[in-house]
Amino acid sequence: MSRNGDKRRGLDRRSLLIGAAGGAAVAGAGAAGFVTIDRQSRSLRTPKAVEGGGPALVGESFQDSRPSYGAEVRPEKGAPNIVVIVLDDVGFADLGCYGSEIATPALDSLAAEGLRYANFRTCAMCSPTRAALMTGLNHHSAGMGWLADIDSGYPGYRGDLTLEAATLSEVLQDKGWSTLHVGKWHVNLAHSNGATGPYHNWPTHRGFDRAYWFQGHSTDYFHPGEMLEGTAPVEPAKNEGYYALDDLTDRAIAYLNTQQGIEPGRPFYLQLCYPAAHSPLQVPGADRDAYKGKYDAGWDVIRAARLEKQRKLGLVPETTELPPLAPGVSAWDQLGETEKKLFARYMEVYAGLISNLDRNIGRVLAALETLGVRENTLVVLMSDNGGSAEGTQTGTPNVFAAALGNPVPVEEAAKLYDVMGEDATFPHYPIGWACTSNTPFRLYKQYAHLGGVADPLIVSWPARITEKGAIRDRFVHVIDLYPTILEAAGVQRPEHYRGTKLKPVEGSSVFATFADAKAPTRTEQYFELGGQRGYQDGNWRLVTRHERGGDYADDRWELYDLTREVNELTDLAKEKPEKVAELVAKWNAAAERYGVFPMDDRNLVIKMTQDRDRRGIKPRYLFRPPMDRLSAHVSPQVGGFNHEIVVDLVRKPGAGDGVLLAHGSRHAGYVFFIKDGRLIYEQSMVPWSERVESSELLPEGPIKVRYVQTMTSRPFEGGGAIFLGERKLAEKTYDKVLLSTSYDGFSLGADLGNRVSTLYEGHNPFQGEIVKVEIKVDNEPFGPLEVKRFIDRIGIRV
Repeated sequence: MSRNGDKRRGLDRRSLLIGAAGGAAVAGAGAAGFVTIDRQSRSLRTPKAVEGGGPALVGESFQDSRPSYGAEVRPEKGAPNIVVIVLDDVGFADLGCYGSEIATPALDSLAAEGLRYANFRTCAMCSPTRAALMTGLNHHSAGMGWLADIDSGYPGYRGDLTLEAATLSEVLQDKGWSTLHVGKWHVNLAHSNGATGPYHNWPTHRGFDRAYWFQGHSTDYFHPGEMLEGTAPVEPAKNEGYYALDDLTDRAIAYLNTQQGIEPGRPFYLQLCYPAAHSPLQVPGADRDAYKGKYDAGWDVIRAARLEKQRKLGLVPETTELPPLAPGVSAWDQLGETEKKLFARYMEVYAGLISNLDRNIGRVLAALETLGVRENTLVVLMSDNGGSAEGTQTGTPNVFAAALGNPVPVEEAAKLYDVMGEDATFPHYPIGWACTSNTPFRLYKQYAHLGGVADPLIVSWPARITEKGAIRDRFVHVIDLYPTILEAAGVQRPEHYRGTKLKPVEGSSVFATFADAKAPTRTEQYFELGGQRGYQDGNWRLVTRHERGGDYADDRWELYDLTREVNELTDLAKEKPEKVAELVAKWNAAAERYGVFPMDDRNLVIKMTQDRDRRGIKPRYLFRPPMDRLSAHVSPQVGGFNHEIVVDLVRKPGAGDGVLLAHGSRHAGYVFFIKDGRLIYEQSMVPWSERVESSELLPEGPIKVRYVQTMTSRPFEGGGAIFLGERKLAEKTYDKVLLSTSYDGFSLGADLGNRVSTLYEGHNPFQGEIVKVEIKVDNEPFGPLEVKRFIDRIGIRV
């Protein structure tokens, strides 16, 4: 047994030794293989990154180095989406939830699930309010003391959004939000809106990732003149039923769907700025006719009904009474039958426009629901100023006619009754309806009185606002929305942005009012626009109505106690001169601090004309196709001047008709074209047109055609002639010379945008070849007598 046992032990020992040797060999081979694999892996594998985002460690090769990656900025988990919707020229009383008879179910529903603010104030006009919203600065501090478009040469009136403020979009973009802008912009200089910029104040250069937009006051709703995608001009995809509000809504929804499809859960900031209800009051006929007969009772009855509804809704105290109609506005019963019928029609158009606007906003809200993001989306909806009086006492079927010295008599306007508000017109309602829009407040857009600065503000955030349908009566100014939105987003505004030290924010957050109706807000705020001035200190409101051209020292200050009446009815200035003096001193201090001086009360068209003269009118333009349509602001300026248009072209056999060049639209524009072989030049300003037409046919092949305009008394009297080479074909003395054009720009070889002439349909592209176009302008500036003639003819006192 022992021997067998010894044998077994010997075998085991031998086996062990043999196994150990074999295991070592295998282990050695495995280690060698591992080293080889590891070496190969290291030649392919990215080294581990430096922890904490420190500086990269750089060796001779990447295997010996360690990378460092920039962290992608992401908002905090649960950060809200933000949608800011800005309406244009919509008065305090124009929405159903603010007392209107106009059907606005989408906005009424938004208010029912959120909050309505009854004491929200703006800056009385579009550009100032938008600048204040986007920067949190008073509009003078933001460089927008008046409209954009014109640099007046003073810090408060650059007409170009200051770079000493980071916009909401810039701050949120840097914190990881997707940022999107759709619609009206109007916070940059007009001359920067051409294809060559400068772009520094275009949306995609002020913090927006994407933008589908237009510059300027408004647009043609059926044929937008100047839409841009980012910095590129685009022609909207047109169909027979095209309408701008639908197009803007489609684009906003497409932006949201795309963003959430690619990065679901990443929060977005959408700034959606509709042109409605700014003039032109254009709307499909079906929307207008839904209100047929609803305004036959007139503005006195409608104002009273709106006030009664506002009382019941709790928007104003039960004791609130209506102020008198604005100066120059007649009681409805004093109007003639033609006036009543026409004026009611204007309001039918306006009501249809508001309802169409509501329907489109409803589509955006529905899209948020479909995406599953509505619960955590903060929606802020506001208007930029009160209802507008730019339609004059009698309204107008064409705002350009009234603005450019050719007001349309009521009898002529009445002939357009059936198509009012449709493509053929460019209308605005009478001042009496502006008073209705601003019920129960006094005056309207451009004034510091409450009719100019009191506006609807609806805030909805289902995840955070629990007191559904409540009304907040705390004072809120538009500059307060910037810090409010940032607080809601959990974001701090930086002190510096891209190397620039920023002005301090001048508004204060009202975020606390979302949960607490009694949460305190700021109580002092100055107002100024074009010499119209005001100051609010708690429940005291100081305001003055300035007459254009008058001495500011002669302005009479009015004083109102808002605890007594919320709408400036009883003037207490004579009873409390010490309070007037106190508030005037506060206004002056604010004016010095925020750059209000020097005040400028000149008319818009006067300012733009003088700015054009200062910048200089080019005496010669030379264009060759193909080229983009030019923005109206950088197009040839020929209205009211002697000028010549020379076109070198080739008429091909059997294909020699079409538009050679066009500028503007039928509402205010001119076109040079060939129809049925005849040369035609036309100026149009609905309901009038001036046409010079040849009776003979043009030859085929290479030819030179010319239009020559000769003024006999600038800027309105003169005539035009058309030529084939040096031979005159036809001439005409005009009844009304076109002084300026509409929002539509200048196009070569086709009439893009809204057509100028009714003698053709659509863009009517030229069938032949345009070699070149030369335009020569006698650019001598208007003298004092010519300026006076112009001022005397202007129908809109803007």
